[in-house]
Amino acid sequence: MDTVKKLIGDYELFFSDLLYRMKSRGIQISGMPMSHLLYRTATLFEYEQLRNELKTCCSEFVETQFNGRAVSILILKHPLLLEDGFTVSMIELPAPRLVHMYPSGLESIGVVVGDLLPEFINKHKSVLTGVKDHGEHCQPAFITFDNDKTSKFYDISLREIVIRQGWKIEAIS
Repeated sequence: MDTVKKLIGDYELFFSDLLYRMKSRGIQISGMPMSHLLYRTATLFEYEQLRNELKTCCSEFVETQFNGRAVSILILKHPLLLEDGFTVSMIELPAPRLVHMYPSGLESIGVVVGDLLPEFINKHKSVLTGVKDHGEHCQPAFITFDNDKTSKFYDISLREIVIRQGWKIEAIS
């Protein structure tokens, strides 16, 4: 996984920081599976280059249009090992949009809360930033911290969202 770390940066430190920030606000995610990490790029060239380099570490891939731009979903051959026994196998890589300029880097994590998401939202409403509405299959709750990094909480994984949207995840040979 040294290749992945060279490409997206220190994902272990990134996750550890978000885990600490969530715990400090009373959000415990022990026992909840990780859905994905999200990495943003500042330019379309960087997006295309990183997408192609990450694909060499992946067993499956889909690129589709979402919110007026390309988004790649990359499923790693080997899961990334994170703090407290967490693992993650999926990276979401959205192409940049001209209306929003973001710096390149890891930006968010996705955590699968499952059917208890409404209770989770109610329990943590005082610290959550809000709930995004990305269509019928994707309404994650989220908290954005003062460093502009975000933890998102889903009822289903990003992989399941992709399948429900009808996007075809292709095996990489």
